[in-house]
Amino acid sequence: MRLRTLLSLVLAVLLMITAGFIGGLGYASSHHAIRLFTEQKFALANGVSSREIADYLNDPANRLLDELSLRARRGMLNLKDDQALGLDLAERLRVNPNLAWISYSDAKTGHFIGVRRTADNDIVLNVSTPGQGPALEEMIARDGTETPYHRSTPKNYDPRERGWFKSAILADSTVWSEPYRFVDGVDGITASRAWRATDSGTPMGVFTVDFYLKDLEGLLNDVAHKINGFSAILEPDGKLVCSSSDSDAPSLTTALGAWVQTDPDFKNINGHTSSHLVRIKVGETIYLAALDHVQTPSGLRCIVAGMEPESVIFNEINHAASQMGLIGGVAGLTLAVLAGWFMGHRVSEPLRVLGNDLAKVGQFQLAPENIPPSSVLEVNQLRDASDRMKSGLRSFIKYVPDDLVRQLLSSGKEAVLGVENRRLTVLFFDIEGFSSHSEKVAPNVLIREMGDYFEILSRRLRQHSGLIDKFIGDGLLGFFNAPLNVPHHENLACRATLIGLQEIAMRQKDGRIPFRTRVGLHTGDVLVGNIGTPERFAYTVLGDVVNVASRLENLNKVYGTQILASGEVWQHAGNDFEWRHLDRASVAGRTGSMDLYELMGLKDGVDEDRLFNRKLYEEALALYFDRSFFDARGIFAQVVERAPTDKAALLMMTRCDHMISRELPPDWDGVFVYNLKPG
Repeated sequence: MRLRTLLSLVLAVLLMITAGFIGGLGYASSHHAIRLFTEQKFALANGVSSREIADYLNDPANRLLDELSLRARRGMLNLKDDQALGLDLAERLRVNPNLAWISYSDAKTGHFIGVRRTADNDIVLNVSTPGQGPALEEMIARDGTETPYHRSTPKNYDPRERGWFKSAILADSTVWSEPYRFVDGVDGITASRAWRATDSGTPMGVFTVDFYLKDLEGLLNDVAHKINGFSAILEPDGKLVCSSSDSDAPSLTTALGAWVQTDPDFKNINGHTSSHLVRIKVGETIYLAALDHVQTPSGLRCIVAGMEPESVIFNEINHAASQMGLIGGVAGLTLAVLAGWFMGHRVSEPLRVLGNDLAKVGQFQLAPENIPPSSVLEVNQLRDASDRMKSGLRSFIKYVPDDLVRQLLSSGKEAVLGVENRRLTVLFFDIEGFSSHSEKVAPNVLIREMGDYFEILSRRLRQHSGLIDKFIGDGLLGFFNAPLNVPHHENLACRATLIGLQEIAMRQKDGRIPFRTRVGLHTGDVLVGNIGTPERFAYTVLGDVVNVASRLENLNKVYGTQILASGEVWQHAGNDFEWRHLDRASVAGRTGSMDLYELMGLKDGVDEDRLFNRKLYEEALALYFDRSFFDARGIFAQVVERAPTDKAALLMMTRCDHMISRELPPDWDGVFVYNLKPG
């Protein structure tokens, strides 16, 4: 039966009975729909808030503990140098404003190195050893300057006696503490993880990431404002972690905890780990509460709850109900109940389920849903259209970056042609000697290996807020700082490149195809946006920066390097990396010159021989630019003798031989002109 036919029959029957009955039926249907909508809105707001709170805690803690424990295991952290480790931790705390502490504790000696954020947002380094008196503290400025910081600190602090340390030592993953008072007198919670030199080895020490509860209270106040009520975080057994500001907070949290203790494994009607709307009486007031279990892969387990007085939610609806009840009388009410049941069963219920499914689509949750069929033709057509739409979107995100699609859906606007001028960091990846690889292996093996290779690079770029522009054969073009602003995008681009190539190198030790990747990085202003025709376009970048990144990738062949970056990247990437100044050159298709830098690795991650060779090379390069070619050649020769595979030093030595016999013009500035094209 068609929806129009069904509605016509229902209206005809109601009109023949009484106009009053029609009004009562209209009210009953509207009241039911508004109530359902209001409940869903409240539950949805609480669910979104629970994800925000989980992301606030889990993402920075898990990311930092993963990185720190991995770097410690690979010997990339200098755990014996308090100053170097303190500066490293301080920079991480500075770029993560939600964190209160980051620390490391040695399992054998109890030696503690931590950085904390003060109330004035200053970074203070805290170093102590059990049995050696109070901790020593220094304030670390943004430029790395250290000044003494004086305050009363505990004597003979031993982290090994703390619950978070003991729990981390016994676990193989991240451990979250219960709320407790930190040594600086502020309440908070701790995420800790022990690191081991091998999977089965003895724990060498424990890293921690800490949060102040006062910062969580600020977040919960924002959540409470969104739902016009009260918000709290509870432990899985119902104990309070923290809550939003409210005069009735003690009574509300006690009531929530009691409910959780009676039903600790609550689930909703769909089996998800969130509650249905719960009616809880506190004093003389009845509240509607929604609760969500939060359990992340990193070990964070808690319950996020939101509450609002039922009278606030339904006051206007209930007032209208009382007036309509007086007017309609008993007969009208009876008819309204029957008609409401009929309409709800035949129309409202399938539409409600379909509406919930479409709401998930709006959040880009595209998993198939089992929606029951309806007796109404149009509802079934809508259900089928929804399934086709989700299937199309699931295919669509394989061609378009999902971050870009989510942003477009959240804005509620249609994508149109248009670009903006923005400063980006552009990366160009390419596999050296790919043709020879393709000739040696079967096509299906090559495609599988290339899929794994691109998955690693894509994942690492996304984890560091980068965006994949396109795959070009065996190459990859990516960029940072669009469509969303990404602070320190030059740093993140370098870090993502190093970590991605490191993972690829580890993967190849398992007998995979030995892909050697060359990378070019450049930073500058480009045009970025939707480019194409009104019917079909792509989100991409245009400009000289892209061409330069491609030329730099190609120049790796000349210098025998793997990662080549421009002086602009080197200048803005920060102090987390080791660089080698290679040359000053002019590349094809671009006016002007640029300084070329080899990205050697992360700080404390490059061996001493390479660093010493780097020092010799840069001394020789300075002499080369000063036209002291004979002296420069001698030092370049030392580098070649120490590292015979250093193609850049051999190239510069040969160039010095050439320059010694030439008469140079007065305006010679050391720039070497390359006419290489990408390939």
